[in-house]
Amino acid sequence: MQITAIILAGGKSSRMGQDKGLLFHRGKRMTEHVIDACRQFTTTILISTSNDAYEVFGYPLVADNFKEIGPIGGIQAALTASETENNIFCPCDMPEIHPSIFDKILQKIKENQAVVAVRDDGKLFPVLGYYRKSALEIIEKQIQKGDFKMQNLLNELNAETVVVPESELSNINFPEDLK
Repeated sequence: MQITAIILAGGKSSRMGQDKGLLFHRGKRMTEHVIDACRQFTTTILISTSNDAYEVFGYPLVADNFKEIGPIGGIQAALTASETENNIFCPCDMPEIHPSIFDKILQKIKENQAVVAVRDDGKLFPVLGYYRKSALEIIEKQIQKGDFKMQNLLNELNAETVVVPESELSNINFPEDLK
């Protein structure tokens, strides 16, 4: 199975005060940690961002086609740019992500259009998971309706979830989280 890995790095990083994916965490930029976790599944990696500074990683950058609509815009643009039906997504602010999470997600894809992670405490991670390129039509309909909520999109896609222990899912949002 051919898979494209997509790193979502298009957020505003307002709580951090600067672009999170470019910050260093444990000796590497946060995005590098995510790239390392994804490399096991693919050599094709796209970075969803409009910040040219991400060129430092050497992978193609994909800017949103629809501005200021949140993660659904990054997913739409990345799926449009992807050349594979199978795509795994991970936000750039999860430097502790372990490849085993992607293994769990990929084991549940079957005929599902989307499979996303949910923490064992119930917190949903709609941007950590798997999306088929063929889900693009439904995603674009959601955008055309002006409905940018990821939960509504996941309902439309009848997305499957994979429960991941809280200890395995964390993201970095504040400067103090980097320590």
